[in-house]
Amino acid sequence: MSEAPSAKCSSVLLHSPCFGGRGLSFLFLLVLSGCATKGDIRLLDETLVEQQQQQEEQLILISEELENLKGSLENQSDRLLNIRGDVGLDLTDIQNQLSQLYVLTGQIQRTMVGLSDRITVSDNQEIIGSGIDQFSQDLESDGSDSAVPPEEIYQAAMVQFNRGSFATARRAFASFLSDHSDHRLAPSAQFFLADLLFQEDSLEEATEGFLRILELYPTSDRVPQALYRVGELYVLQENTEEAVSHLERLVTTYPDSGPAELAQELLREIR
Repeated sequence: MSEAPSAKCSSVLLHSPCFGGRGLSFLFLLVLSGCATKGDIRLLDETLVEQQQQQEEQLILISEELENLKGSLENQSDRLLNIRGDVGLDLTDIQNQLSQLYVLTGQIQRTMVGLSDRITVSDNQEIIGSGIDQFSQDLESDGSDSAVPPEEIYQAAMVQFNRGSFATARRAFASFLSDHSDHRLAPSAQFFLADLLFQEDSLEEATEGFLRILELYPTSDRVPQALYRVGELYVLQENTEEAVSHLERLVTTYPDSGPAELAQELLREIR
């Protein structure tokens, strides 16, 4: 049996070096409009998997660069100890280089956390079905559908989030949390809802959103990330006392986590 025309078109767009990004947008439009075939859905799923693999490869490369930077930092530290009593000017230069390395290391670690969040989003995404199509249409018209399974509501919110439709995504996450606050995906929904508020420059509301994760989901894997974001937001609001309090809590409670390393870097910058 020959492949449906839409599937052939989708395959060409997705695998063409010229239309890769636009092909994926085209296929998303097919899915959201309800015109996608099973072949389109399969191609979309395969493309998401490929994107996840690419993100994981990027994360590995960044990790290797970070290790190289750490090695360079250790070498600089050893050199600093050896010449401390001999050359004052060289000591000043090395201290400046160390400060630059600390800043660069913090930037790379922040990039790694951002990539990790995007990979987590990809891990949570499943094949997008007609239920998500309908719910997305309801969201655009400010409607709701309590019959939609919670997983599909969450997936619809993530689709809108990744498309940059932040207002629609915010309504979807709020709807999910309103009806399914005890669901296993609730901490992630609250995290992305708070992140959306941050992207809208609502710093105080975003801070409260991340704090709700600590209050409502204290055992969630999202807690270390939420603690770091709270500390970072307090720095932006020039509330150093609260920033230090939450960052130190992160370092003390979750010392082996990635966000704890970021917290140590940020603490050095603000003290």
